[in-house]
Amino acid sequence: MKKALCVLIVLALMLTGTTAAFAETPQKNAVCELYSAEGYYVDDVGNEETYAYHVPQIAADTQAAEEINAEIAERFGGRVENQFRNMEGGYSLWSWHTEWHAYWNGTQLFLLVTADENGGFHDYAAYGYDFESGSRISNEMILEQRGISEEEYLENLKEKVQFMFEDMYSQLTEEQREAAGYDEMLEKTLGWQDMEQPMLIGRFGEIETIVKIASLAGAEWYYHLATPFVYG
Repeated sequence: MKKALCVLIVLALMLTGTTAAFAETPQKNAVCELYSAEGYYVDDVGNEETYAYHVPQIAADTQAAEEINAEIAERFGGRVENQFRNMEGGYSLWSWHTEWHAYWNGTQLFLLVTADENGGFHDYAAYGYDFESGSRISNEMILEQRGISEEEYLENLKEKVQFMFEDMYSQLTEEQREAAGYDEMLEKTLGWQDMEQPMLIGRFGEIETIVKIASLAGAEWYYHLATPFVYG
């Protein structure tokens, strides 16, 4: 497998069963792909697997864009490279899909990148870049633009995450909750919610946050997307 050339994306790239970018970008040639590969693979023990790997890069010649691209390449490009090596050796894959979504807020580009892994784990990462200033967009900048204080944001985020947690485990009996440490896991989950959780402006202009929610079985926690100011 060869690393794909950084092909410019002008319109939404429609994939089989997935979408790399939701809509036509306001700025042409704003996003390209470090890796773009789809196919069908059978490993040495007969496992049949379909894969689709799309790793984005911001097409801008600034230090901020280079830093973001390096982070994406290390976190998601490295995962894809591992799968290519597995294919070359006839081994099974442990990640089958990497995809990205681009959202625009004026000249601000927000990238949401996701990848799956064995065991039902999904990796999420968000990156914000302003083409006008050539700078990275921080969580604090997003809140400032919306006129929202950190205190208000965190209060709403924790409220939404608690709702999500309770909804996920609503079918458990009191005995099952006690055995799984429900109260302790909820407390741990709420304790993770701070200003370090990655934030972006989503498709409909809403604030979205990548949050960790404790698991009562399996992995210690899983990533989820939370919309702190959208209720229900």
